[in-house]
Amino acid sequence: MRSAAPVWAMAPGLRRLATRPGSAPRLAPTWPCHQLGDTSPAGYAAQLVSCACALAGVEEVPAPMNAAGRAFALDDIHAMGQPEAFVFAPVWLIVRPDGSLHLTLRPEWAQKVAAKGWGTVHPFARYMAGAVPPQSLVVYAPRDQSELAVAARIIAAAHCYASGRIGDVALPDSRW
Repeated sequence: MRSAAPVWAMAPGLRRLATRPGSAPRLAPTWPCHQLGDTSPAGYAAQLVSCACALAGVEEVPAPMNAAGRAFALDDIHAMGQPEAFVFAPVWLIVRPDGSLHLTLRPEWAQKVAAKGWGTVHPFARYMAGAVPPQSLVVYAPRDQSELAVAARIIAAAHCYASGRIGDVALPDSRW
């Protein structure tokens, strides 16, 4: 008899992730590696910010390393994820002006997001192996309302990783 996969095997919002249509947009090769073209319509970045702010323990903070965009941290009560769950601790999410996102996911979650074409490993994770964890992703800017909904699900998954839990279930290697 096979046992069921643990609840943390895949974030709830990523379980039925469809493939993103179209080709992957290009990213600038220099920090902060903004998306070059195929960006979000006006107002989408603000909607992504609203999605982030609706999650527990989230507070807006200055973006690290002078990155353009709006950065979000977790308060001490909620920041229980492993160190790799943060872009730059305590920041777990940066919503960039072009609508793309910089965040991290558990490796198996990040692999699914990348395999389905919603994002890619942040170029700095490739250039600075070891300094930036490989699950650090750039999630491409949503181009329409359905992609905006997917981006919100990916933000929620990153929040689970940074908070170290899915609902009442603690993630492995979290501080719960």
